[in-house]
Amino acid sequence: MEVTRDYIAIASDVAASLRNLPSGHDFVVRVVQTADYPVESLTPQRRYNHFYAENTLSRRVLILVLQDDCLVAGLEAHEFTSLTFEVGASRIPQQAIAVNACIEKVDTSGELQSRMPLARMMVAGYVCSLQRYSKALDVESVGVHLFARAQPEYLFAKSQHNPGKHTLDDIGLVKWWQHTMQYALTYAMRNTSGSLLPVALESDGDKCISDTAVAYCVVPGADAHGAPVVLGNQSGFKIGANGTASPSVDWKWGLSHPAEAIAHNCVLQFPDDPITRLLAKSHTQSWTVAMLLEMLAVSEECGSGHRTAYFSAMLPIATTQLPGLPGCNVTADQGSLSFEDYDQVLVAIFDRDMDFSATDAAKTSSRRFTEFIDQKFDIPVVAVATNGPVIELNPPVVAPNTPPAVNDLSSMVRKKRKVTK
Repeated sequence: MEVTRDYIAIASDVAASLRNLPSGHDFVVRVVQTADYPVESLTPQRRYNHFYAENTLSRRVLILVLQDDCLVAGLEAHEFTSLTFEVGASRIPQQAIAVNACIEKVDTSGELQSRMPLARMMVAGYVCSLQRYSKALDVESVGVHLFARAQPEYLFAKSQHNPGKHTLDDIGLVKWWQHTMQYALTYAMRNTSGSLLPVALESDGDKCISDTAVAYCVVPGADAHGAPVVLGNQSGFKIGANGTASPSVDWKWGLSHPAEAIAHNCVLQFPDDPITRLLAKSHTQSWTVAMLLEMLAVSEECGSGHRTAYFSAMLPIATTQLPGLPGCNVTADQGSLSFEDYDQVLVAIFDRDMDFSATDAAKTSSRRFTEFIDQKFDIPVVAVATNGPVIELNPPVVAPNTPPAVNDLSSMVRKKRKVTK
C-alpha cells in the first residue's frame, strides 16, 4: 500500500465542486493532511481470530475554504486504508483492500457573503476526491461514514454568535446530512475528478460510473417506519419492498450489517465515536448489531432526548480510467505533514484567541491562521471562480399597510331610557 493521497488533487476536486455555485464569487481552497501512519484495526476484536490479519494505515485531512481572505467553511476527515488477509472455508488466503473515510467535522463561520450551499458542495467535492485514491488501489467501492450530532460550532470558535451563521437543531441537522449525502454521492458518481475533466461539469458531459450507490441511515431510538417522520417526507427516503429511494442512491434503514451479526466482528469503530466508546466496555463482547442499536438509543450521547444519526455509504468506483484522469502520487508523501505538525495546525485554529463572532474579528483570526500556515508549512492553495446559475430568492411578501379591522358595536348598545318622576 504505497499509493499516497495528493493534497493538491483533493483541493482541485473541492474547487471543481465549488465552481458550480452561483457565479460571481471567488474562493480559495486549502488542504492540510498528514502522511500515512499505522493505526489499530477498525474492528479491533478480530485480532484474536487466528485466521484473520489486518494492516491499517490512516491519515487526517483538513479542508478549509476562504472568501476574501476570510475562513468561511471547513471539513475534517479521517481516512483509513486496510489490507486484510483471511483464511476461509476453502483454506485459501484471501487478500482484500478496503478504503473508509469518516467525516468528523463540517462547519461554517457565518462570513459567507451570499446565501449558497457552500458546505454541501464542499462535502461533494471531498467525496468525489476519494475516487482518485480508491481507483489507484483497484478497489470496487469506498466507504463514506459520519455521525451527525448537532453542535453550535465545530471548527470556528465563537461562530455560534455570528448573526450570519445558520445553526441547525438535531432534526434539522439529520435532514441536512441526508440531503447532502444524497447530493454528494450522485455528484461523485457523475463526475469522476471533475477538476481535471471540465466536460464532466456540463450536464451533457456527465460520465456515469454506476447506476446506484448504497447508503444507510439510522437514528438511534427510531424505527424504520419512523424514517420519513425523522428525515422528512421530501427527503427521498421511502420504506418499501426494495428500500429504494432514488435511481442514483439506494437508501436503507439501519447499519450496513445484518441485525444478528456480532457487532465486534463487523461494525467499524472510528475514533471519538459513541459506538467505539460503547463497544470498548468488556460486557459488550457478545452484542449483536441489533442489541448495539438498542443500547445506543438509551446512551448518554444518542439518547436522553437527543436526535443523532449514523450515515454510511458505499460509493462505487469507476472500472475504467477516464481520459485525462491521473492516478495518485506513488512516490513520497510530498506536502503531507507529520502527525505532530498536523496537531499544531489544529491548535492554531482552535486557539482561544480565535474569534468568528463578527466580521472584523473573523478576518483578523483568519489572517492570523493563514499567516501561520504559510510561514511554517508553505502549502499551495487552489483558487476557483464560480460560474453556476444565480439562485433567485423569492422576495418576502409584505402585507398591505391597512388599519386593523375594528368591530363597531355602537348600534347594538341600548341606551337606558330616562325615567321622569
